[in-house]
Amino acid sequence: MIQVDKHAVVDDRAEIGDGCVIGPFCTIAANTQIGANTHLRSHVVVEPYTVIGEDCDIYPFVTLGIQSQDLKHVADTVTQTEIGNRNIIREFVSVHSGTEEGSETRVGDDCALLAHSHVAHNCVVGNHVVMSHSATLGGHVTIGDYANIGGLSAIHQFCHVGTAAMVGGMGKVVQDVLPFTIADGTPAHMRVINKVGMERAGYGTEEITEVRKAFRILFMRELRLEAAVAEVKDEFPDSPRVALLIEAINSSQRGLARPESATFEINVS
Repeated sequence: MIQVDKHAVVDDRAEIGDGCVIGPFCTIAANTQIGANTHLRSHVVVEPYTVIGEDCDIYPFVTLGIQSQDLKHVADTVTQTEIGNRNIIREFVSVHSGTEEGSETRVGDDCALLAHSHVAHNCVVGNHVVMSHSATLGGHVTIGDYANIGGLSAIHQFCHVGTAAMVGGMGKVVQDVLPFTIADGTPAHMRVINKVGMERAGYGTEEITEVRKAFRILFMRELRLEAAVAEVKDEFPDSPRVALLIEAINSSQRGLARPESATFEINVS
């Protein structure tokens, strides 16, 4: 059974799944889909061409699929927003739609977007991602699975934050953060391997040790990056974790948030 509060406004062309609860003063536009058992608590705005998955819990004053703030946005352009399943979206979160015709913004499954966090146009957020209070993604940012974005941090447009990586609170990320690493500072630099994050994502001790060794070769031996990448490939030819690191390095467009010299002591110890 669908429960819609008498003070909610739901367009007849919206598709609402069984078991949904639409709380007071929510506004659901046409051409939207909300999956089964999703709860919109109150004052939630869902704009056209937005899809929300099943079993989501969406708190007051959230806006989903609202028009991009990109100044290149053209009026009447049709763009999409897709929110996956089992997400917790807390107060005042905003997820904006894509900018270019037919483009989209995507949030995966099992994410926690905490209060006041923001996902800008054309971002791709993976599964099991945590965005802490007031974390902000610029346009076209990609966040890997199991990443953790610290409170009050900001990710520059087109940056990538890799799988099981972490950005420390109030971090200013202007270059790519590799999978399995922790980045911190203003601007943020990679510091160490995210051991706790990898454990929570299901990686074992040997896998974590392997990634730590690869990180030291890449950044702690004063090698040229090309030479370090070649050495890592030779030492770990069959490792999917190391392959993910190398892929992120090779595909980087904004460059890497390389460790500072002060990071060396942390990793040597």
